[in-house]
Amino acid sequence: MRGIPIRIEKIKSKHKVHSYTGTNDSVEERTEFLISIFENNNSWNRTIKCGLEELTKLRDEVSELIEFTTTAEKLNITRDKAITLDKHYAEDELCKKCEYQLTKDCVTCIFRLQSPLERKLFLALKKKYVRFETQHSLNWKGEWISIEGKSYDNPKNNFKEVLTVADFYIEKGNVRLCVYTDGHTYHERTEEQAQRDKRIDRKLQELGFQVLRYTGKEVNENINVIVAEIKSWIDNPTFNDA
Repeated sequence: MRGIPIRIEKIKSKHKVHSYTGTNDSVEERTEFLISIFENNNSWNRTIKCGLEELTKLRDEVSELIEFTTTAEKLNITRDKAITLDKHYAEDELCKKCEYQLTKDCVTCIFRLQSPLERKLFLALKKKYVRFETQHSLNWKGEWISIEGKSYDNPKNNFKEVLTVADFYIEKGNVRLCVYTDGHTYHERTEEQAQRDKRIDRKLQELGFQVLRYTGKEVNENINVIVAEIKSWIDNPTFNDA
């Protein structure tokens, strides 16, 4: 992310103070601040010198502006989405004190993921700096495919073209890993659905993907073990295939 092109430096300068009493002039040391503003391509810059009082006033004005900037404005999202986020911040245990509040990761977590199980794994993977994609859709050739506008009753844009939508997809070197969280409440799996998942897993493996599925109990009780296993698959694919 590109930073704001402003730099603030503290400087100390000496000034001669003229004496009107006939004694020698004295030298006074002052603490001042340089605020430098740079144009993006560095073709020009401007430096402003100020004292602590002016700098403190600037700080207070910026803090006040940030405080009264709405969630919608901070994240560039709709008002309805912002209301939903604010509600989560106030009531959702996963959101309280979350380090990703008011970031794009927060928007992904709340609006893109399908269940609290996915959100728990999302946050755990982020904290361990695992790079992944969420809701990654693949066709029957193992290629990414857009699911926008697809439905089973649309012959020109049919959802049958989609093999699967992985909750989390990780690609590193030769590793292509699809991770799923299957909870009884949020992913009600009948026997037919369980057999369908097995067929999907076999097809993915034929196409060169590795597949990891975790139950809701595992996600809720052993999240650190799950993250460690995922990292093991990423870092030691040969070992895991043995």
